[in-house]
Amino acid sequence: MNKRAALIALLVLILLIGGYFVSQNILRPKVIPPVINPGFETDLTGWNTAGKLDSEAHSGSSSLLHGAGKLETTQTLTEVPNGWYTLRVWVRSSRDQKEAYIALKDCGGEEARASVPLVKDKWLHIVVSAEVKNQQCTLSLYSDAEDEDWVGFDEIEFVPGRAALSIMGADISSLKKSEDKGGVYFDENGVQADALKILRDHGMNYARVRVWVDSPDGYHGKAQLLEMARRYKQNDIKLLVDFHYSDTWADPGKQPKPKAWENLDFEALKKALYDHTFDVCHSLKEQGTPPDMVQVGNEITNGMVWPDGKNDKNFDNLAVLVKEGIRAVRDCSPNTLIMLHVDNGGNNEMYRWWFDNMIAQGVTFDLIGASYYPYWHGTLADLQTNLNDIALRYDKDIVVVETAYAFTIKDNDNYKNVITVQDRPGYPFTPEGQAKMLADIMTITRAIPNGRGIGVMWWDATWTAVPGNGWDPERASSGNNWENQALFDFESHPLPAMGLFRTP
Repeated sequence: MNKRAALIALLVLILLIGGYFVSQNILRPKVIPPVINPGFETDLTGWNTAGKLDSEAHSGSSSLLHGAGKLETTQTLTEVPNGWYTLRVWVRSSRDQKEAYIALKDCGGEEARASVPLVKDKWLHIVVSAEVKNQQCTLSLYSDAEDEDWVGFDEIEFVPGRAALSIMGADISSLKKSEDKGGVYFDENGVQADALKILRDHGMNYARVRVWVDSPDGYHGKAQLLEMARRYKQNDIKLLVDFHYSDTWADPGKQPKPKAWENLDFEALKKALYDHTFDVCHSLKEQGTPPDMVQVGNEITNGMVWPDGKNDKNFDNLAVLVKEGIRAVRDCSPNTLIMLHVDNGGNNEMYRWWFDNMIAQGVTFDLIGASYYPYWHGTLADLQTNLNDIALRYDKDIVVVETAYAFTIKDNDNYKNVITVQDRPGYPFTPEGQAKMLADIMTITRAIPNGRGIGVMWWDATWTAVPGNGWDPERASSGNNWENQALFDFESHPLPAMGLFRTP
C-alpha cells in the first residue's frame, strides 16, 4: 500500500471512530436545558408557583412576587449534563420577611442556598452553586413572610460553572500578643486549642497580618511576622502581609510617618520605603514562607506616609511611593500578588476617583482590596453597586479584605466598644445577626461579574479581651474596644459566623 492509500485509509478509520463516539453521545456537545420563562414577562408558564406577576421588574415588564405566607416557586430541569452549575437571580424584598432564599436542590447532592439580603426595595443580584450528579436539578425560589411583607424575583439564569470564593480569611494581627499576654482559645467542645487550628478547622485558608515599622510595644513588626508565617505554613494557611508604613495604626483618617523617616527628604523616603518593604519580604522568603499576597499600604484612600504621600492635591507623590513598595515586592518575590486597599466599600464615586487616578499615574497591581463595615460604609446594595462596577471597569479580582459586625452590644473589659448601637435593620447584634451579615457579604462578593469576587476577610477575628492587649500600643493598660466583633465569644469559643468559612 502506497502512502496516499494508507493516508486515505487512516482518514476513513478516524471518521468511522468519530461517528461511533457521536452515536454514543460521547463527543456530542453538552446542551444545557434552558430555563423556561426566566423573566416572567407575560405569565408564569414553566413554573410551579403560588406567586403572582408584579409590574415592578428589574428588567422587562414584570417579575415574580411572593406575598405573605410560605411560598416556593420551582422549575425542574432534566437531561442536565453532570457538573457544577450556578443559579443567578435578581431579588428584592420588603426587608422584614422571616426567611427568603434561592436554592438548587434535588441535583444529586445537598441542597445549596443563598439568602436574600435584607435591603429594602432594592434589586440585588445573588447566586448559588451546586454540583449536578444525577442529570437533573430543581431551581427553587422560597420565601416566608407575614402580613404586608413580600419578596420579588426576576431574570433567572442557570449557567455552567461554580461561583465560589477562593479566599476565606481573617486578619489575626492581634493573636501573637494575645497569646503572650495569657489569651487562650477553645473549640466548640470546650477543649483549649491553638486559635490557628480552630480557624483552619472551620475553613479559614488565608491570614492577614499588619506590619508596623517600629511599634512602641514591640509587636506588629518583622520578628512577630516571621514567627507567625511559620505557624501559618504548618497549618496550611496562606499569608497576606499588610504594610502600614507607620509605627502605629494607619487608616483613612491618619497615616503618620514612622519616626525613623521623619527627617528624610522625598528621595530618601522612597529608598526607606523600598528597603523596609524588601527587607520584610526577603526575610519571609529566606525562611521559606514568602508572602502569597501583599498590601502596599493600609486603607490608603487619602494617601500614606503623611504629609509626603497625602493625595489631597494630586496623586503624584502617593503613586511614586506605592510604586516603590510594589517594586520591592516584585524584586523580592515575583509570584506574590499585589493588592491596593481603600476603605468605604459602598462608595462607588470614591473608588472610581481613586483607582482612575492611580492607574493614570502608571501604577500596576493585581487585586483591589475593599473595606466594608456595614455600620459605616452604606448598605449591601451600595456594596454590590460599587464592587460590580469596579470589577468591570478595572478587570481586577476583588477581595473584601476588611469586614466585621458585632455579636453583642456588651463589652468584656469595662472599656467602651467602638460599635454598640449602629446595627443594620434585620441584622441584630447577636451571634445569629453577625453570621447573617457575613453570609450576605459573602453572597454579594460571589455574585461579582466574571468571577472577579474571590474572597472575604474578617477583621480582627482573634482580638478577644485580654489584659495588656488593648487598642493603644503605647499604653499597656488600654482596653480592647473591638472584642464584641471578634469571631470568638467572651468565653473564647467559636461563634457561628466562623463556620461560614467552610462554605466557599
